[in-house]
Amino acid sequence: MEIKQLDKLAKEKAPMPNGLPMHEQCYYIASRGLYDQYEKKIITLEEAKKEKQEVIKTYELGKDQWQLFLGMHEIAEKLKKLREDQFNTGIEFEVLELIDRFLK
Repeated sequence: MEIKQLDKLAKEKAPMPNGLPMHEQCYYIASRGLYDQYEKKIITLEEAKKEKQEVIKTYELGKDQWQLFLGMHEIAEKLKKLREDQFNTGIEFEVLELIDRFLK
């Protein structure tokens, strides 16, 4: 789900959508809390903006980690297939390309 969609739902105090990856769940919960604290005048607009920037940084880091996790899972599946096929050259190149992509 896009960050703007999560923001809209958080601002509306809508229920958190099911099946979100962890970084999206954390972003949603943090954003909902910031909107709520600002609305109740617990924090100022400036404080909310500053904290929101930190939440966005953490979201982006989590998003990158999630992509790395998915990539590593894909590599693991290819390696499993490679073992089963007793080292098929085509799959070997796919694995090397995947490793190269995720190590950059």
